[in-house]
Amino acid sequence: MKIRLPNGREVEAEQVDFEVVREDWNEYKLEDGTVLKFKAIVTDIIRTEEYDPTTGNPIYHVRSTNILRVKVPEHLRRLPPSGKRKEEGVEVG
Repeated sequence: MKIRLPNGREVEAEQVDFEVVREDWNEYKLEDGTVLKFKAIVTDIIRTEEYDPTTGNPIYHVRSTNILRVKVPEHLRRLPPSGKRKEEGVEVG
């Protein structure tokens, strides 16, 4: 397969099978008391024919999906207008 590098050049590459060893959450507490939990879920790993000139290691590209969980302090929450229903995509919990 060929992939396009950020510089626009196309190089040969190979998808590499992998096993998830651990996927941890990163947690951040904001100054307003909000807690963000963030996790990147890797979906594909691709090894290119390119090598890092300083280490000699192959260059990999990783495709991922991000997941974000948010815990907001009560004083920062704003409830939707009373006419909105949960089915309309607004959920407070």
